[in-house]
Amino acid sequence: MPKDTQPEPSALPEDAQPELSAQLTDQTTQLIQYAFVSHESAIDAVWCIAAKGWPGILDDENVWLIPLPESCVHTQKAFKQLDAEVNLSSLGIMGSPVDLLVPNRSCFSRGKQARFHVWRDYFPDKSFLRVHERVFVSTPNFAILQLATARPSSTLERERARQSAEEDARIRAELGIGEPASTPEQLLQWENISRFAKATKALCDFSGTYRYVPSESSTMGFAVDFGRKPMMSPASFLAFIDKMPASKGVMRARRVAAAAFAGCASPMETLLVLMLTLSVEMGGFGLPRPMINWQVDIDPEQRDLSSKEEIYGDLCWPKHKLDVEYEGWKDHAGAGPRKVAEDAARQNSLAALGWTVLRVTAPQVTTQTGLTLLARQVATILGSPLREPNDLERIWRSRLQALLLPPVRE
Repeated sequence: MPKDTQPEPSALPEDAQPELSAQLTDQTTQLIQYAFVSHESAIDAVWCIAAKGWPGILDDENVWLIPLPESCVHTQKAFKQLDAEVNLSSLGIMGSPVDLLVPNRSCFSRGKQARFHVWRDYFPDKSFLRVHERVFVSTPNFAILQLATARPSSTLERERARQSAEEDARIRAELGIGEPASTPEQLLQWENISRFAKATKALCDFSGTYRYVPSESSTMGFAVDFGRKPMMSPASFLAFIDKMPASKGVMRARRVAAAAFAGCASPMETLLVLMLTLSVEMGGFGLPRPMINWQVDIDPEQRDLSSKEEIYGDLCWPKHKLDVEYEGWKDHAGAGPRKVAEDAARQNSLAALGWTVLRVTAPQVTTQTGLTLLARQVATILGSPLREPNDLERIWRSRLQALLLPPVRE
């Protein structure tokens, strides 16, 4: 079946909310503090919000910034008070620490409940969902921009370096690498890679034909809903950041858009295509980019070889007639034996039409040995030899794979 990858018209409604800047000005005298949820906390919240139906997106044509510290939640104490007064979990704001935007570095504090990020720039149009009179959640576009441009503070950097050093030693032991653990410079390099990868994964997730939905029965807190229209696309993200002034962060966000894919049908397809195509320096395999859910051209003289008039492949390299099919998640969508039979007929049709079809399952995608073998097979068919990673890049590859794993397991 063809997979519709057009953004869902109702996903991001156009109806405007009252102007935020005026509201903040009017109510600041009442000492109301507003919370601006951001980064990964916003991404998790958006999935929960989308499952319930979107509120209006703030549509303010005037340029405005985060209010002064006294008018926004910027301390652990203020967040604790907000959490006591507002049912944040009902708004999709769960887990800890919760990411929040603050106006300057004087607002930094360390704590388990809230993690503060400085945002000095103005907000592009349609940056927030207003989910409560005091709580604003960053839209997918804005949250991905935050991840792409994020920079850790020196304090957080040291803590992350310590934690990363421990993980680095563990991974080296598992891989049998006897060399010393990574240096602080190398750990900082990984921080940059991980932020880029998180932003790219989020853009793929929101641009895919699946959604994460809250699930009490799942140990991970989410289940997957398949066959949905995308909530956005890499192109719409580019249109969003075009409103921002030129900067290194915006240039990095553009690279995120270039690395992302639209139309992935499952979280594991997203993991697979990013691992295959991200550069070796980042932990990927550096293979040429495929087409996602590509419609195969069928010669009229070969029509009797195909089970359907239109055939689509998951990850396709049309020039080389190579199709990589991920199997597993679709069967969890309640499709049953009929869908399995249709997939088998489709793959047989592709083979008869001269395509090479590689079938991939979860164990291949979630293990280094399985992924490496698959990448070598794809590279051989494409005539694009793999560059072998050095020891540090092997560690990045293991970390990248763990980072891209979805919050739902088969």
